Amino acid sequence: MKKNILYTIIFLTSVALGVSCTDFLDKDLRTDTNLTYEQIFQDPHLAPGFLNNAYTLLPDGFNRLGSAMMASACDEAEHSDAGSPIRLFNSNSISASYNPDDVWSNMYTGIRKCNIFLKELDGLIVEYNSIPEAERPNYKGQALFLRAFYHFELLKRYQKIIYVDKVIDPFDEDEIYALKQIDFHAAVELIAADCDSAANLLPNRITDDAQKGRPGKAAPMALKARLYLYAASPLNNPDNDLELWSKAESAAKELYDNRSQLGIGLESSFSGIFTTPYNNEIIFASRATNRNDIESANFPISYQGSGYTNPSQNLVDAFVMSGTSYKNEMNGYDANDPYTKRENRFYATILHNNANFKDVPVETFVGGKDGLFATSTATKTGYYMRKFVTPAINLEKNETARRPWIFFRYAEVLLNYAEARNEILDAPDKTVHDLINLIRSRAGLRPFRNTSEYIQTKEEMRDYIKRERQVELAFEEHRFWDLRRWKDAEVVLNQDIQGMQIEKVDDTFTYTRFSAAKRSFDPKFYWYPIPRTEILKYKSKGVTLEQNPGWE
Repeated sequence: MKKNILYTIIFLTSVALGVSCTDFLDKDLRTDTNLTYEQIFQDPHLAPGFLNNAYTLLPDGFNRLGSAMMASACDEAEHSDAGSPIRLFNSNSISASYNPDDVWSNMYTGIRKCNIFLKELDGLIVEYNSIPEAERPNYKGQALFLRAFYHFELLKRYQKIIYVDKVIDPFDEDEIYALKQIDFHAAVELIAADCDSAANLLPNRITDDAQKGRPGKAAPMALKARLYLYAASPLNNPDNDLELWSKAESAAKELYDNRSQLGIGLESSFSGIFTTPYNNEIIFASRATNRNDIESANFPISYQGSGYTNPSQNLVDAFVMSGTSYKNEMNGYDANDPYTKRENRFYATILHNNANFKDVPVETFVGGKDGLFATSTATKTGYYMRKFVTPAINLEKNETARRPWIFFRYAEVLLNYAEARNEILDAPDKTVHDLINLIRSRAGLRPFRNTSEYIQTKEEMRDYIKRERQVELAFEEHRFWDLRRWKDAEVVLNQDIQGMQIEKVDDTFTYTRFSAAKRSFDPKFYWYPIPRTEILKYKSKGVTLEQNPGWE
């Protein structure tokens, strides 16, 4: 009984010891009772609930930093709130002492919850049969997937992480400080192994509505494909080891080849992906909740919104004209009418001047109801975000819509596959073009129809895929990391954010590009600093936790 009480104390009060990678549990309000550790895992409701609680550490990209999305920390958008911490990323102002996107402690908290659950899944849960035997493989797969996901979130930010695959006694300092950072690629292989194990345990499809927001087999497969793509990219593969690209291609190809069995594929409507929870294109998303915070933060200002996320002209320029071929993609563009006849993803992503929104034209021209300088949070670029928001919501009536945050979707898998395969080959082949054609066709663009229309060089296809990711995956937390893994950030993020100033005289609009915001990027920002509190904690025990280059 003393052991049970001790575990209860650890379980309920470890957060009081100070949140860090060594304090892997936070207080769970739903189980913060007088129950012992053993009683929690013998209860048929609390035992699975322990794993359910681990899902609460999944990030919410809609409001990752207060009201800000990561799009405003790269060249996709400008955030219109001058006081938002997202702006620190654009002026090289984060530090080891303050990083608004520091996830070190949260991710290790999630990892510890997964490890405790995995330990007791073979221990107390078996002893008391608190989860039926037939259901345990699924639960184990979920825990392994989450553990892999949380480690990846750490890896892509901090490079040299501590991989934890067992329960650490928070009172045993010898055990705690024996944990060592490991090499980036060593961590990749451990995360990939967890993905493989999870995929072998999880069901092909999630058909039970009550299980929506939980991973099926495709989720760890998609994570593995993204993981290997990052590992093969220039930031992590400076010698361009083609074997790393081959692993990335194989992981994405496996998912592609098994798409029918896994029940995944492209939706016919691009805009519908983001308004219909758990459609066939979504591989893994958070649990959908009824909410309107994304609308409140991002509706244009005359529609009762704050208008925070302002797409950049840089992003707008990446969208081509509807129905065009790759070699003639801006055919029909009119600088005096720049928003007509653009590809359909443009209208599903960007709210531009005179766009029909809630049956009322958006007015981003100077002097318009949504225009530049109209209020302190009015658009700073001449645009508002259309993607994700549900126009039918009436904010005055506090109406909501059911919406998850999407972590993985099938279009990304196609782009991952195409990018990795292109890097392996001397020149892009039919498979690469066929993968791209699937996305071009949905966007209303003319597919590559024969070899005479193919992109001929690896370098040109590489640039095309980069732009295709920029457009297809806009605002989905890819661009911020893509620019880093490609090592393009020091070029792209040292350029101004462009906007469009629109003047209206009578019924005539004139369009003038302007610099909406200055940006700068220091190469040390390819990696986040490991929190100073962690560095000092290890130092106090005579152990060195290696900081990332350029940080103190």
